[in-house]
Amino acid sequence: MTDKNRPKNDELFKKSMENPYVAQEFLTTYLPKDILKVIDTKTLKLEKDSFIEDDLRKSFSDVLLSCKFNNQDGYIFLLLEQQSTPEHFMAFRLFKYMINICSQYLTKHPKAKQLPVIYPCIIYNGKKKYNVPRNIWDLFNNPDLAKKLWTDDYSLINVHEIPDAELKEKIWSGILLFFLKHIHERQLLKSWQEISDILPKLAEVSIGYDHIRNLLQYSLTFIDQNDKMELEKILTTNLSKEKGEELVTSIAQAWENQGMQKGMQIGKTEGIKIGEARGEARGEEKKAIAIARNLLKARIANDLIAKATGLTIEEILKLKD
Repeated sequence: MTDKNRPKNDELFKKSMENPYVAQEFLTTYLPKDILKVIDTKTLKLEKDSFIEDDLRKSFSDVLLSCKFNNQDGYIFLLLEQQSTPEHFMAFRLFKYMINICSQYLTKHPKAKQLPVIYPCIIYNGKKKYNVPRNIWDLFNNPDLAKKLWTDDYSLINVHEIPDAELKEKIWSGILLFFLKHIHERQLLKSWQEISDILPKLAEVSIGYDHIRNLLQYSLTFIDQNDKMELEKILTTNLSKEKGEELVTSIAQAWENQGMQKGMQIGKTEGIKIGEARGEARGEEKKAIAIARNLLKARIANDLIAKATGLTIEEILKLKD
């Protein structure tokens, strides 16, 4: 079969299936009787969708028919494999197409609470014997294990159902889940106070500091700047002086970056509002003041506002009056 002929086969297949008599006879002849019993053939409708990748359209052609399966939305997916040799991973390819069909269904029906039933069927016209796996599980070294893992209920770890005391018993993954559990709370300083006695245990190995630093970076956004000193005290009290100060420095840098980024964001917006005061000292001063006022409203620390705007602390304090 030449590439020149393949598009004609594709067109022949699709055009033929547009004929309701062809489609009806095909389905009643080749679909299993138990499937035909649950299909309402009066609801059959040829869909315009195709799920074949562009680079494979010379080798495959698909037809999607929508219908009711016992009054439930569903599809019959016909895939023409028009190549001389059957594809070994066809079962996996078919699985992907079925997932894509479900995904498109949910896009078209955003309020749907159930997925459509899909009956897949391969039409093969190659000359070589069709001897590839007919189901996705036979593509695994351990089909039974794969089927169990893919079809059993997925594992669920709901952190809100695990008591804090139980989480804190595990100083590595438990503390991670502890913070994930409380991250939606307005302030995370309390969480750091609750695990302060665990910090020395984490610090017994060097990688423990990396874990603490990671948790710090994750939670800093949810800690008010007014509580910064208290957080620094927790670290320096429960860790060695050297490591405590190192982490405190990391916090300070993070706060500064956060403030600068927020200042730049507000400054960019305010700069547009103030106008194009290019090169004029007075215009730049007005812009800096406007930025500072907004940063003050956002409760950014005075020293960070000074760095973001170039104003002095005294000038910033006057804006509060």
